[in-house]
Amino acid sequence: MIWREVKPFLGLAIVVAVYAIVRLVFTSLADGRGIVTPSGDLDTTVVVLGLSTLALRFVVLFVVPIVAIYRLVMRSARWWTDP
Repeated sequence: MIWREVKPFLGLAIVVAVYAIVRLVFTSLADGRGIVTPSGDLDTTVVVLGLSTLALRFVVLFVVPIVAIYRLVMRSARWWTDP
C-alpha cells in the first residue's frame, strides 16, 4: 500500500539525491579555489561539475516542485471523482 503512494515521487527523490551528491562533490573539489587554475587554464572537472550543479539546481528548485504539485493535485482529483 505504501509503495503505491510513494512510487510516483521516487523519481523526484532520486533527482534531489543526485543534486545533493553532485553539489557535495563540487564544493569539495572547488573548495574556494574557483574554476581557473593558477596557470590560467580552466579546471575542466570543476567546470563540468559546476555546470551540472547549476542545471540540477534549476531542476530541483523549479521542475521538481511543479511536477510534485501536479501529481498531488491529480491524485486528489482522482480521489474526489472516482466513486
